[in-house]
Amino acid sequence: MDIRQIEERCAELTLAEEESGGMEAPEIQSDLDAAIQHKLVGRFLTDQPIKFEYMQEVLASVWRPVMGMHVESLADDMFLFQFPHPKDLQRVLDDGPWTFENSMLVCETVPINTRPEDVNLDSVLFWVQIHGLPAVYASIDFLMRIGNYVGTFIAVDPLNFGGSWRSFIRIKVHMNVATPLKRRMKLFRKDGTSQWVSFRYERLGTFCFCCGVLGHSDKFCKRVYEEGILPEALPFGSWMRAGPRRQAKPIGAKWLLPS
Repeated sequence: MDIRQIEERCAELTLAEEESGGMEAPEIQSDLDAAIQHKLVGRFLTDQPIKFEYMQEVLASVWRPVMGMHVESLADDMFLFQFPHPKDLQRVLDDGPWTFENSMLVCETVPINTRPEDVNLDSVLFWVQIHGLPAVYASIDFLMRIGNYVGTFIAVDPLNFGGSWRSFIRIKVHMNVATPLKRRMKLFRKDGTSQWVSFRYERLGTFCFCCGVLGHSDKFCKRVYEEGILPEALPFGSWMRAGPRRQAKPIGAKWLLPS
C-alpha cells in the first residue's frame, strides 16, 4: 500500500468517525432564562428597522406586567418577550393585538423545549366589530359563521348582549397576516332583499388601502404602481380602524427586568 492509499484510508476513517460521533450539548441557560419559562416570540409587520430600546420601553409601559418582563433581540426582525408569571403573558395575549409605531406585532407563545425561531408567526388575533347587523340575526351560531368568513372564529364578546348602548357586535378572530382584510359582507334576507354588514378592526396597525394586506401602505404597494390606481379609487380605507389609536409614552423601564 503506497502513501496515497494510506492517506485515503485515513480520510475515510476520519469521515466515518464524524458521522457516528459527536457530543451532547451542555446546559448553558442563564439564571434569568432558567427562571422565566413564560415566553412570547414575535415579529413586527414592517420592513423598517425596529428601535429595540424604545420598543421595549413602549410595550412595557402599555403591558405593565405586574411581575416584570425581559426582552431579547433574536434577530433584526424577531424578539423574545419573557415573563416570570403566566398571568402577565396571558393578559398580553388576551388584550391584543399590539402595535409599535403602527407596525403590527405578530406573536405566539413558545412551548417548552422549543426554539423561539421555530415558532410559526403568520397569524394575529383581532377583535372585530360588526356594524349594521340587525339584532334579530345576532345568534351565537351566525356570529361564528361571520367570524369564519372574516378569518377563523375564536370567541364572542360576552358583553355583546348586556345592553342596548352598543351599536355594534364584537367577535375575536384569528387572521392570517398574508390574507387581505375583509371590508364587508352582503347579508341576504329571506324576503329576497339584502344589505351590507361592515367590519372594523380594533388596534389595527399599518395596512394597505389598495390590497388590504397588513404590513405595508398603499405608498409601497406593487399593485398601485402596476395599475396606476388613484388614491380616491382605493377600495380600503382608514374607516376600517375601530376607535382612537394612541401612542404610548416610553415610561416602561420600571417594568423591565435587568439582564
